[in-house]
Amino acid sequence: MVVTGAVLIALALAVVVLAPRVLTRSAWTIDRPRTALVCWSVAVLLGIVGFVAGITLLVVANRPITDPMGFGGSPTHGLNVGVALLAVLAFVIAVRVRPGPEHEAVREAMRSGAAPHREIDGTPVSVLEADHALACAVPGRSGGVLVSTGLADRLRTDELEAVVAHERAHLTQRHAVAVGIAESIERAVPWIPGARAMARSTRVLVEFAADDAAARRVGRDALRRAVLVADGTSALGAIRASRLGS
Repeated sequence: MVVTGAVLIALALAVVVLAPRVLTRSAWTIDRPRTALVCWSVAVLLGIVGFVAGITLLVVANRPITDPMGFGGSPTHGLNVGVALLAVLAFVIAVRVRPGPEHEAVREAMRSGAAPHREIDGTPVSVLEADHALACAVPGRSGGVLVSTGLADRLRTDELEAVVAHERAHLTQRHAVAVGIAESIERAVPWIPGARAMARSTRVLVEFAADDAAARRVGRDALRRAVLVADGTSALGAIRASRLGS
């Protein structure tokens, strides 16, 4: 079991080190963002499961069945196991999806009636009176799609439908969960480069995936024009528009 445990730990570390390098340097991820997101999830899962399983096998190696953790033989060993379990528990607590304050603010606007509903392309959308351009998808039972008048008034009908389709894709594909988990892992283990790379990549890939879903519904040209109006000045917005125009 010692050899198996050591092999699992080595493989887990290899995945943690190599997967981010492969996924961040592969051009295909731009064209297949959903596949890339799945690959990130699999890499993280393999890394965590492999490391925990390897540590477990090392701990219980050569221990009697009646006392596999070795508590009876050495109080110090039992203390070490307890510390390891607490570390795993702390990691699990740290890696949990928490709604951001901006999501809570949007939910409150929806609940209070400050953002009345309007149907756009068959989707109920909360329209907030605001001069600045804003479009967001808020997950959860009291969430939904919100668009500001400052953005809606600047868009043509097909462009507004493209924005709504993009935000709706975030909800249907549960992108908030993917981003939340990636950012939580980054907060839990910020010293691991792969965790930071995963968080950065996930935030970009979910935008590409939502763009693809919206383009299939309303067309790439309308979405590209909407991106240029809503987010054309940012680096990510420029990349999205270029990707949609190719």
